[in-house]
Amino acid sequence: MIEKIFRLVISNPRITLTSLLSITLFWSLFIPRIKIDFSIEHLFSKNDSEVEKYFSFRDAFGREDNVITIIYKPVDHLNRTLFIELETLVIEIEDIPGVKNVISLFSLSDIDSRAWLGNFQYDDSVWNRDTIFKKLKYIQTDPSIGSRILSKDLSYGALIINLSDEANNHRSRSSLLNNIKILTDKTSSEWTFSGVSVLRTEYVRYMLRDNFVFLPPIAILLISILMYVFRNWVFVLLPMGTVIITVLWLLGIMGLFGLEINIMTYIVPTLLFIIGISDAIHIQARFRENLLESPTNPTKCMFKTMVQMSKVIFLTSFTTSIGFFALTTTSINIVQEFGLEISIGVMIAWLVSILLVPSGIIIFQSYDKKNNSLFFPMLNWLANTIPKQPWVFIIIPLVIVSTAVYKIKDISTDASLMDDLRPQNKLYRDLKITEKYFGGVLPFEVLLKLDKDNNIPNNTLLDPFFIPYLEKVEKLLNNELRDSRFFSLNTLLKSVKRVRGDNEEIFYDKSFIDQIINSRSKDQIKLISDDNQTLRITGLIENKTSSEMESIYGRLDSLEKSFPDYLDIECTGTTVVALRTNDYLVQSLVNSLGLALFFISIVIAIMFRKKSILFASLITNLIPIFTVLGFLAWLGVSIRPPTAMTFSVALGIAVDDSLHFLLRYLKELNKGRNKKEAIKSTILHTGSALMITTTILVSGFSILLLSAFLPTYQFGLLSAGMISTALICDLTLLPALCLILPEKTRRFKK
Repeated sequence: MIEKIFRLVISNPRITLTSLLSITLFWSLFIPRIKIDFSIEHLFSKNDSEVEKYFSFRDAFGREDNVITIIYKPVDHLNRTLFIELETLVIEIEDIPGVKNVISLFSLSDIDSRAWLGNFQYDDSVWNRDTIFKKLKYIQTDPSIGSRILSKDLSYGALIINLSDEANNHRSRSSLLNNIKILTDKTSSEWTFSGVSVLRTEYVRYMLRDNFVFLPPIAILLISILMYVFRNWVFVLLPMGTVIITVLWLLGIMGLFGLEINIMTYIVPTLLFIIGISDAIHIQARFRENLLESPTNPTKCMFKTMVQMSKVIFLTSFTTSIGFFALTTTSINIVQEFGLEISIGVMIAWLVSILLVPSGIIIFQSYDKKNNSLFFPMLNWLANTIPKQPWVFIIIPLVIVSTAVYKIKDISTDASLMDDLRPQNKLYRDLKITEKYFGGVLPFEVLLKLDKDNNIPNNTLLDPFFIPYLEKVEKLLNNELRDSRFFSLNTLLKSVKRVRGDNEEIFYDKSFIDQIINSRSKDQIKLISDDNQTLRITGLIENKTSSEMESIYGRLDSLEKSFPDYLDIECTGTTVVALRTNDYLVQSLVNSLGLALFFISIVIAIMFRKKSILFASLITNLIPIFTVLGFLAWLGVSIRPPTAMTFSVALGIAVDDSLHFLLRYLKELNKGRNKKEAIKSTILHTGSALMITTTILVSGFSILLLSAFLPTYQFGLLSAGMISTALICDLTLLPALCLILPEKTRRFKK
């Protein structure tokens, strides 16, 4: 059946190319439907109790992650013009669609005359800097908002902008932020933008930037390598056409099924450019080899090539696809989508390669018989040295991997949310400025909850009896997270006492607390649930690792034990869920590596039906994984989702070279050669194609080092390292193992 299809393709190259073009145009129609967005919910795990708690919190209190903090550094923080500019700016920002309210140094003036800065817009009286300084210090010491809008030394100020839920999408946020930036550019101050909403919007911009940064140099790199290796424009055009068509098909499929481009899947087109080109290269390399043997009949040579290569490139594409498809076993949507999309893309690249490459070569009559010996000196040395000293090429890798395995036990999975940004990144620096002067940008929520089955007479947390417990929790948080800022009913009451001039030790009764709560507008932060069963402490905290946060959870648990049995403490918020998801995802991705290894082993076992071959292949491909893991351990680099994901992905890619090598080796044995002759011939003939494809893969993944995202940077670095290490093993360790395998080997026609 497959031979009939190849005869049809080779006999009708124009029809084949026209069909490919028509299908490509069809899928291209759906590409405009693709949406680009990043939501923190993308990182949440399915069926996770912490996620359920978070959504329960959000149902009761609303979103806590729709806050933008913009920080200004004035030339002179006591200059009258500054305050005129700020007041005008606040009014203009409040008029922007999607803005619920703006908290600023003017917010207290409506309820506290001591915080009123004066009618400086119209009052021509003398501007008294000392008076303004005292008023600013008074505002700065307000328990509720003072430290959130003015730094201790008054050198920095901030506006806290709360967005409506309707504006919490990429398009609305981008438009809103652009409008705010236009307004701030008119002022004399320097401005810094931060907050989770800013983080999301900038992440999407970085995604788009990365694609523009990645694709041109990768395209130039691929063209340069192909031209240098093949010295034939057709042999450059066809592999490039393969990956371009593959990307267009996949994007069309994504558009048709409503899949978004998010913080993970944005890199899919780039990866397909890197990965999808190898099948075309192997077909072209084998065609040239066959053409040298039978130069008078290129059509027959092409048919022979496709019969020889069809099974090989299908199996290698399938194992690569398995490596990515294993990622769908995680419970994180964006990881599942990433694994599925690349898995489908790899198989699309296989299909396009077997249709486009033979048709293109035939239609352009590109029958150049040159066989470049770019890697011949190195391959020739290996071919002559390994058969003489196979144990040397076995012992050295085993010693290296043993050293690495010894250190693996020290690998940490500790990580923080801002680890995704490189320190030299502007967004990272802006977030650090916010941490330094205003206590961070990461949402953290602590809830004080009444047990539903409690027998409290009033059955409400507005009873003054519970305020001291709330105060204890807030005090612990302020001690543990010194560079963070928290707001609760407790801080609100302290602010009320200050405004009224009441003694700090006074306790307000329930009716008065009810009055305070009811007087707050719907646009203000909600501090107690509608059923009065849950009190909220909301905070924006500095960047902390998962282990540091676990320590804080532990201290809160200890504090809870001193409370009445009917009073519980619960931590939630996007920061809590994201950090715990990070730990879960690392374990899940490690499991996906095991799953990928299991299925790839089944494929190899079915193909060769020989335990020794399976053993040699697995050892060859596990050594790069353990070596890179040990390298990370020696450097003290934590395993995070991007690094954990690399291993199953790189395994699927790296095993391709082993399959190409072993299948060619068995073919040489079938010709009647002995082991040494078969190994030498395999290294000389297959080694060149392996070197070319690996050079392209390593060079392509190295381009990812230009990314603004640390995960993408690490993914590129580790993938390049693992794939290059795998090639070294395939050309040294694997042939050495084949030489010491038992003599009896299944003959395999390739």
